[in-house]
Amino acid sequence: MSTSIPLTVVAITRAVAGKEQLLRSAQEKLVAETVKEPGCLRYELSQSLDDPRVLIFTEKWANEQAWRAHIQGAAIKRFNSSGASQLIEELSLFRMATVIDGSWK
Repeated sequence: MSTSIPLTVVAITRAVAGKEQLLRSAQEKLVAETVKEPGCLRYELSQSLDDPRVLIFTEKWANEQAWRAHIQGAAIKRFNSSGASQLIEELSLFRMATVIDGSWK
């Protein structure tokens, strides 16, 4: 994938049973820090209405390089060192390119 085109990332996390509120709180802090990072166009956290253990990040980055800098950056390091990553039972990560943008009204 070219590093000059926008990158969309969807990260689906499933919290350890009984730890969903702790994980959500830690992820909310991560969002607050990440939206200030260079190249971050969108960093949104949603929680499933059907299964509260499922928390989903929807991210949009200026390019792959910006996303990779985020992955290696201070916010992710703080998240991991806080122990929050231990609250995640399962993680699925999808890097995607936009096929069609439905916002053209």
